[in-house]
Amino acid sequence: MIRAFFIEWIAISSIMAMTKTEKLSQFVLVIIALCAVLVSVWQGRISQRQLEISQEHNRLTVKPYIDITRFTNSSDKTLEVKVSNQGYGPAIINSFELIYDGKAYSDWNSVLGEAGEGGNIRYLNNYSEGSLIASGKEQVLMRLETDFNNKNITIKIEYKSIYNEEDSIEFTF
Repeated sequence: MIRAFFIEWIAISSIMAMTKTEKLSQFVLVIIALCAVLVSVWQGRISQRQLEISQEHNRLTVKPYIDITRFTNSSDKTLEVKVSNQGYGPAIINSFELIYDGKAYSDWNSVLGEAGEGGNIRYLNNYSEGSLIASGKEQVLMRLETDFNNKNITIKIEYKSIYNEEDSIEFTF
């Protein structure tokens, strides 16, 4: 007990015995320590924001962009519909739907038979849930040997990126 009192008395008397310069230097050290804490917190917030920006950049660098185009060749009377992924990442198909006369179909044979084009089929490509369209790839969906009149068939593709960001496209030909 006496020993603890003696140690405390020495500590108090050493603080009181400090000169103005020593007290000022102690005060400056406290201010520097507080500034260091504030800078560390600020740097942590900047790092968090950089991480968020990096994650958004990563999502955008793998975002797919599906495009559907119609081609005609008058020399051999061919109508062709192609799908391509112009984005930077693969498109994962959620649903592939064909609509004709208000009815939905899941495959080309059914819809083209209903549209009276069943005998004109030269090539078909159907997609199912989970199918992929790779980045930069173009594939023929359908090729018919027919006239070039509008068939009034709508292609509806719903797809997502590898980050599960969903998108869709509709195309009528």
